[in-house]
Amino acid sequence: MSLRDELMGIAPALPAAAPPFVLLLPSGWVSVPATKEAFAELMARAGRVFRAQHRPDLDAQLRGLVERSAEELLRRDAVRLIYQQDVPADLMIPMSITVFRVTEPSGAPLDGRVRALVQGRGAKPLDGAGVIMRWTSEHTHEAEGGRVSTRSFDYLVPIPETGRRQALMFNAVVPIEAGEDPASTATLELFADALMTTFRWSGA
Repeated sequence: MSLRDELMGIAPALPAAAPPFVLLLPSGWVSVPATKEAFAELMARAGRVFRAQHRPDLDAQLRGLVERSAEELLRRDAVRLIYQQDVPADLMIPMSITVFRVTEPSGAPLDGRVRALVQGRGAKPLDGAGVIMRWTSEHTHEAEGGRVSTRSFDYLVPIPETGRRQALMFNAVVPIEAGEDPASTATLELFADALMTTFRWSGA
């Protein structure tokens, strides 16, 4: 942004695409462009997880959920999908991460959205610098064969040089069941947090 534009209050032009970023992924995890083909691979991966757990019912339910979610997320400017790929089924973690770009329809800064997340969702900084905001949410979805409940560990990272008008949102989603062990979900939450602490912009 030039000094002239800053003095005149002209907002910087928004980038046509989200800038690349880096996450230090564990062995067996991949980060791929968010395409229909990638979502199909994610469904196949989920099927392997639930078959290993002898839960074909959850497999059918989650397939329907992922199909609908894929269409919605692609409309919301999804950028990347992050999930396990090359690991034995019995070692798979029931988590996938979707990354998409967030922009206010009016083009305004995202400050108001962040305030709403703090007040309504209890969002807090993940890192000491306060750059990454973090919160959790739970959802219940109607799917083939019944309802599917999920818990999402969510993170918002402002995109540099956009005047806080764009950000990347990371949704780390896991299925939840009635009577599940809270310690299991807490472990997944710690895993997602640890992964996000490795975030940096490419070239930074």
